[in-house]
Amino acid sequence: MVGVLGQTVAAPDSYAPEILEPIQRVGRDTGAPYGCDVWHLYELSWCVGGSVSHWVGWLSIPAHSPATVESKSLKLYLNSLNFHRFDSDEQAFAVIVSDISQAAGATVQLECIGVDQLSSITEELSGVNLPACSESEVPETIDGDVLTHSPGKGNVVSEHVISHSLRSLCPVTAQPDWGSLSIRYAGRPIDHNSLSRYLSAYRTHQGFHEQCVDQIYADLMTLQPESLQVTAFYQRRGGVDITPWRSSEPLSIQPQRLGRQ
Repeated sequence: MVGVLGQTVAAPDSYAPEILEPIQRVGRDTGAPYGCDVWHLYELSWCVGGSVSHWVGWLSIPAHSPATVESKSLKLYLNSLNFHRFDSDEQAFAVIVSDISQAAGATVQLECIGVDQLSSITEELSGVNLPACSESEVPETIDGDVLTHSPGKGNVVSEHVISHSLRSLCPVTAQPDWGSLSIRYAGRPIDHNSLSRYLSAYRTHQGFHEQCVDQIYADLMTLQPESLQVTAFYQRRGGVDITPWRSSEPLSIQPQRLGRQ
């Protein structure tokens, strides 16, 4: 089947697992020993018996899987289930896990809640907001050498810095993707102005969401923090959103989403 990436494709009206389009991960060895890509799924619906079933869910794809799944193909696949009849919701859950695991080349996890329970996984970020970067200071390209420690501050700190200005461009359509970024670390203090300047270069960078988070994590690790966790809460597009996270420490998979997602 011809891939859907960058193509105009009508929504299928019958179960179509073949529409899932794997995207091979480039440079999977980012130095992040732990991580996954959490997809929030807002359009889960199928038929069970004579009733229509509706759910909201989150799907976790391991960061070290051979491939991820292209978002448009994921949306089309999930909507191909809308008229499909299952014996039970549990059967539908199992089919989704099996199909996406096959596309990603690794076992994925799926958890679902009622559509009226979305507030239970919605939690805003609380941390130090990064300062705005002036237009004259924005680098032309992403450059990890821009990142520095705070001058004159040698003490080890534990800090949570956030930015709601994360912006990158789709590598296929060049359309902008917005998100909120969470960086938790322990180590020598990172200079906030240098971090803001570094992140501003992503505003014109064309890259998949997962690749952007991989790059941010890898560049921050050059500052040799004792621990590091990078999470990007990208805004919803077409009934799905993605929240990739990478960490130097083991973490349980979190379903957290932000209100803006």
